[in-house]
Amino acid sequence: MNAVDTCFPSSRPLLCLWHANKAVLRYCQPRFTRQTQGDNPRIEAWNEFYGHWHSIIKSPNEQTFHERVSEFEKKYLPDYIEEVRYIKTNWLDKYKEKLVKAWVNQHPHFDNVVTSRVEGIHWLLKSHLKVSTLDLFEAWRSIKHALLNQLAELKSNQAKQKIRTPIELSSALYGAVRGWVSHEALRKVEQQRKLLLHEGSAPLSACTGFFSRSQGLPCAHKLKGLLVRDQALQLEDFHPHWHLTRKDNRRPLLEPCQRVDPVAASSSLPLSSVRRELSGFEVIENARPIRNPPLCSKCHILGHARNSKECPLRYSELRALPVVSSDQPQTCSENFQWIPFAVPEEPRPPAMETLDEILWQPITTLENFEFEPELTCQDLPCQLTIETEQVDRHITTPEPRHLSPAPSMYTPPVSSQLTSRDPASDPTTHLRYDDPRAIHQRYVKSREDWYKAQPLGPWLGNRQYRKAMGLSLGYPKASYSWCLDYKQMGRYCKTSTGLREWTKEEMMAYLDWDKAETDRIEARVAEETENGRLFTSRRGMGELWEMAQRDIDEQEALYSAAEQEESCIVVQP
Repeated sequence: MNAVDTCFPSSRPLLCLWHANKAVLRYCQPRFTRQTQGDNPRIEAWNEFYGHWHSIIKSPNEQTFHERVSEFEKKYLPDYIEEVRYIKTNWLDKYKEKLVKAWVNQHPHFDNVVTSRVEGIHWLLKSHLKVSTLDLFEAWRSIKHALLNQLAELKSNQAKQKIRTPIELSSALYGAVRGWVSHEALRKVEQQRKLLLHEGSAPLSACTGFFSRSQGLPCAHKLKGLLVRDQALQLEDFHPHWHLTRKDNRRPLLEPCQRVDPVAASSSLPLSSVRRELSGFEVIENARPIRNPPLCSKCHILGHARNSKECPLRYSELRALPVVSSDQPQTCSENFQWIPFAVPEEPRPPAMETLDEILWQPITTLENFEFEPELTCQDLPCQLTIETEQVDRHITTPEPRHLSPAPSMYTPPVSSQLTSRDPASDPTTHLRYDDPRAIHQRYVKSREDWYKAQPLGPWLGNRQYRKAMGLSLGYPKASYSWCLDYKQMGRYCKTSTGLREWTKEEMMAYLDWDKAETDRIEARVAEETENGRLFTSRRGMGELWEMAQRDIDEQEALYSAAEQEESCIVVQP
């Protein structure tokens, strides 16, 4: 007991009531039964003496305790002076705060006032050890198996209590806590509720709070108020000890052992430093002169070279094509300008016999241009645009910031063959708010708005946007497989030209949206639980489906209003 007070000063240790009763029985009973064996009056006298001891232990308050002790002394003094002295000196004067209910019920103990459970676990461990000659490893392995079996049985019982409901606990009073609170706790509360049924014959006394403080459960007085208001019990009414699922992290009872670093004594760093000692090659590298950062010859930004992945103009020659100036059609000089990639809808020109008779067009396609077999690649115009026959896959690549195309002399019309056939890009096609294509459109729109809102500086991409918005930079492979299920996104994206696979960016946008929806629903349920008590009455599947449909309609209206607000044009007078 002294060790408990020293190691755990904030705890309230108790004494085992069973051992205290056995000690009183062993010391005091022989005086009553020593001389006359089988004498009924002597046995009745002992039972009365032992009953006085139990009544003192069960005293509900200090005043009752002192009254019962005084009555006990008056009755058994001076005939049983040794027995009375033993009880007062060895138990009541020293350990009344650890035995008598008037003090014990001031702290939560959940009816654990005896050590029978601990002794039962001790016997279980000894039954797994079987012999006393095991070495340390074999003993540890046997104890581990015993504890794992106990843990598996505990989890099995908790799982059963989550899905099963006893008949006596099927009332609406427990509707919100069934499956969340242990059946043992609910049965204790049911006993308190039954006290209200006999309130006419035996009215309730004033609430002392002993039951709620010692058990962590609502008492009969609180149940009476809930029944009058026709309300149900909530999870907050029960101590976390009775919860089947606990989310709080337990603090360690003892500080973890710290390993002393032998290098710290000889280190030149201060004790508060978290840096490690430098290795030999690190000392040599630090002694070298510091090199200036490279300067990119394309974008003229410090920190990378022109062939680096960080350069925003690395693939600029693939995003734009040069156009030959119309005043010098017969030479492949450097007099051209850059325009975005496009295919014109121009009629096919007639075949020419010589290169001098070619009518130079602003942009000439490879399919529309006809040449004689004797012409070589050097005789062709210096820049041609290639028209793809079919675009089956669309890869979204963020446009680099601060890169504006130079003005061109001619901007041809965009070919209808290169326009997206995806229904999501068609403004006349309405997509549901939870459609993966609509989700990806909102993701791209939000990212582009974020790009525009950033000040001038280094190039920003999708990774920087996700970091700034607090989104996950990646998901496990199982999450991508989950979103490709037929109940989520589906295996393929349906377009007017056929089927295509989802891109990784579209799947990440869908996973972001699913996580946000889950957080929204949980926050809504928590708010309704906190403000108005939920589940006060039974609900059928029809009402649950109606609630889900109302939520879908509200979200659809919310996103539709946002789209209409973005598409409208406001003209200032």
